[in-house]
This record gives sequence, C-alpha cells and structure tokens, in this order.
Amino acid sequence: MQPNYQQIECKSFLHRISNKFLPFNWGANPYRGCEHSCPYCFARYTHEYLGYNKDAEFNNKILVKMNAAEVLEKELSRKTWKNESVDLGSVCDPYQPAEKKFEITRQILKVFAKHRTPLFVGTKSNLILRDIDLLSEMAKTSNLMVNITLTTLDENICKMIEPRASSASERLDAIRQLSDAGVNVGVLFMPLFPYLTDSVGSINQTIKAVRDAGAKDLIPGVLELRSSCKEGVLFLIKKESPRLYSRYLTLYKKASVPKEYSGRIYRIVELVRKKYNIERFELPKRPIEKQMSFKIPEKKKPKRVDLGL
Repeated sequence: MQPNYQQIECKSFLHRISNKFLPFNWGANPYRGCEHSCPYCFARYTHEYLGYNKDAEFNNKILVKMNAAEVLEKELSRKTWKNESVDLGSVCDPYQPAEKKFEITRQILKVFAKHRTPLFVGTKSNLILRDIDLLSEMAKTSNLMVNITLTTLDENICKMIEPRASSASERLDAIRQLSDAGVNVGVLFMPLFPYLTDSVGSINQTIKAVRDAGAKDLIPGVLELRSSCKEGVLFLIKKESPRLYSRYLTLYKKASVPKEYSGRIYRIVELVRKKYNIERFELPKRPIEKQMSFKIPEKKKPKRVDLGL
C-alpha cells in the first residue's frame, strides 16, 4: 500500500517531556505516523487521538510538518528558551521513508546546529547516514547522541517485528560509520521480545556486535503491550510463531511482564554489557549545558547468575 502523505503546518514543534529518569526535557517529531510499521509501537494512540485508525492508517497516513524548521527557529530564538536537551524522534522515527522525499529532519537538524542545542536523535534507519556530514559537525560544537534501535542480528526476526525498517546489518553499518565520524552512538536495545530475542546467545551476540561497531552505550527494555499495540503484537505472534502464542497470553496478563522475568533479562544484559566493557555513557559537559545522562534508579545488588559466558 502506497503511503498517503498529508502536508500540514504545525503551530508548535517542541513538546515538553516530564520524566526525571530521561536525559532530555523536550521532544520533537517531524512526522506523525510511521511507515516502519512496527506492531509494538505504543505511539499508535496518537493517530487515534486525531481520529485515525491506529493500525493501517498509522503505518500509511503520514502527517508531514512542512513548516517544522521555521517554527523550531522561533522556539529556539525565544529569550525564555534555556537551551535544554531535546529528543528528536520521541514518538515517530525522524528517518522513516517519508524523509527521503521531504527532508524535514535535515532542515530541523540545521536549526538545532545553529543554536547548539543538546540533542538526542533516535532511529532504526540507515537513512541517517545521509546527514553524517551535518551530524559530525554538530558533534564538535554541541552535545549530540544518536541512538540506533537494534535488538537482534537475526534478519528474519528483524523483518518480522520491524517490517520496513533498515536491516540489522545496515543498522550496524550506520553505528560504525557514525562512530568513525566522531558521533557518539548508543543502542536502544529495546524492545526485547520474549522467547524471540531474549536468549543469552542472542543478547551476547548482539551486544558484542554493537560494541565492535563503536556503540558507546546500550539501553535495554523488555516489550510492553499497551492497549494501542497489544492486539497487533498478539496477532503477529499467532501468525508467525504460533507455538509462542499461549506463552504470550500467559506472560502478558498486564501491559508489562512480571518482574521476575524482566529482572532476569536485565541482569543478563548487565552481565554481558560488563563482559564487553560497555560502561554507562555520559556526554561530556560543555560550559553552557547541563550534564546529559540517564538517571538510573538505584537497585539492590543482583543475585549471581551463571550464564556460562
């Protein structure tokens, strides 16, 4: 199905994010809806809010904010703006296929670069390499972190859970090229799919690969099935991995998995992270900017887990 691009004008571009555990204060999205068609995407509710279908229309009815750069310039030029950190792609991927046609993200990056805004960029597309020239220059003058989503090196699973995103090998190449260009790159190791991408072998293989590619940080997260995406994910599991369907029904009595399960997965990830010397990364301080790092709540020392690593 060909995407339906609807060109719109926005009145505001930045939106406030109030979460003390996140390293950014504001979010920004050049598009609404996302062609990557990931069934687990919680942002589908944003289309329902507009009166659109959260399934097919979220994937194919893409709202393009044509005046985003102009509006952003006004917002960053206000005397009240405190040069706080921004997450570009807080809801929808800024490098989804629509970006090839409209180049809204590149226009926005130029505005952020001009104002030296502390910036996080999140994507699962190697289209970001188109802007490597701009990103490498931004990395020299402002706090910049690019986060690439990657949870498995299995291309079949990758295609199953993220149908129109770049392949695992393409994302690894993007991590490598960006890192070689002087850009700080982290990996969003989320969402980990139970019984599909959560094995010790898969976690070990993926973390080693992103470390070798130059990733400086890794942030894990287990799949959540909120109301906006639960039906779609369960349909996918039933269709593609029917042997797991009953196990998912048992595991997801609520939106989140039981703490016993998630705790075990996070302990495995931490042990593998340490095995490959990937320390929690903090962007360096600059004179006019605050420290940007994830605030991880203190936890009790985990029990020893013998992984045979």
